[in-house]
Amino acid sequence: MSSTVRPDNLQAALDAKFAASRAQLDEMREMEQPRLTPHLNPREIVEAFLLYARGVFLVASAFGKAQAGELQFDAWYMQWVANLSDVDRAVWKYLRDDGIGHGAELSDVEISVAAESAVAGPQPSSGARPDVRKRLVRFAAYANRAASDVCGDYLRLSKVFADNFVADHARFLR
Repeated sequence: MSSTVRPDNLQAALDAKFAASRAQLDEMREMEQPRLTPHLNPREIVEAFLLYARGVFLVASAFGKAQAGELQFDAWYMQWVANLSDVDRAVWKYLRDDGIGHGAELSDVEISVAAESAVAGPQPSSGARPDVRKRLVRFAAYANRAASDVCGDYLRLSKVFADNFVADHARFLR
């Protein structure tokens, strides 16, 4: 990112990234429900979430490097990452540092969908329900967790990062 935001616009820029990320996270949670959601594309939602959520770091990084200098920002950032728990550091690095397009490596999974939501009209009289499946995505490194849970953790870490950044760089915000 070659440009930076003005000091008086930094918080608004970060808030906009958070709002867009939360909207995508809400869509992701809706998509993961066991009902048909044909209007929601799992990969697009995850990629959009990552684009917005990673923007928090990009905005802060560009601002920090422009105001404090690259060496000082990088040292601050390395210390911030070092202070994360091992679990949080792994999530942060996997989702922030992964360079595969706009998203970390995703794998497809299928879940059963409630038959009532899948079939309009009368159900078969035999009592048999059709097996309706729906495709979702999960992060390859977190195959046993819903993508929304992993993204929720990343968004929480992004908020901690932004709050710490603003607090530690307040002298540049005046």
